Amino acid sequence: KTMLLPGNETGYVWTELLNTGNLTAGAGEEDHGGAEAVIVPVIFGCIFFLGVVGNSLVMIVIGKIKARRNRSTTNIFILNLSIADLLFLLFCVPFQATIYSLPEWIFGAFLCKCVHYLVMVCMLVSIFTLVAMSVDRYIAVVHSKKSPCIRNRRNALIGVGVIWTLSFIFSIPVAQHQILTDHPEAPNSSFCWEAWYASGSKHTYKVAILVIGYLLPLGLIICCYAK
Repeated sequence: KTMLLPGNETGYVWTELLNTGNLTAGAGEEDHGGAEAVIVPVIFGCIFFLGVVGNSLVMIVIGKIKARRNRSTTNIFILNLSIADLLFLLFCVPFQATIYSLPEWIFGAFLCKCVHYLVMVCMLVSIFTLVAMSVDRYIAVVHSKKSPCIRNRRNALIGVGVIWTLSFIFSIPVAQHQILTDHPEAPNSSFCWEAWYASGSKHTYKVAILVIGYLLPLGLIICCYAK
């Protein structure tokens, strides 16, 4: 028997929890994932702990630093990157770990949509912030005379606002198509998964995210550092 786990194709996989040997009439309990039900959550726990501590320390240090005027933009972008990474850890790792230790999604329909939506948002914020940092350094090095006029606290904060706004907008389809449902092979269990009712829309969105969240940022970063 194959039981589908909560997840979507942006970062989660369907996992076979129960093998044929677990379906005998005399079986008292089901083996939910075997060794991975223990190993994966432990690994994720270590990642979560190190990530939270590391990003928290970065935010504390930046908060205490009285940076010079020409470095304030860099600090703002680093702080924004740390916040996005920390939120990614909070919304991704704990819920992803439960995929390997629980046989179903137990967090309800709201978190089904919210968690996957925020994971995508934080991922895009991190990517866009890295691009902004590359552009910021490019301006500081290549256009040093104009740098003080462009690289200021106000413009950096506007950039951060634009980054979060675009990330929230681009991630909306994830929330729209993430649903809580059951499965014929497990009628008494609930699963959080992606459901696209238009065959072409899913492919279009995946390609758009690939371009917006990977190809364009990669191209911009390469151009900034190449010059």
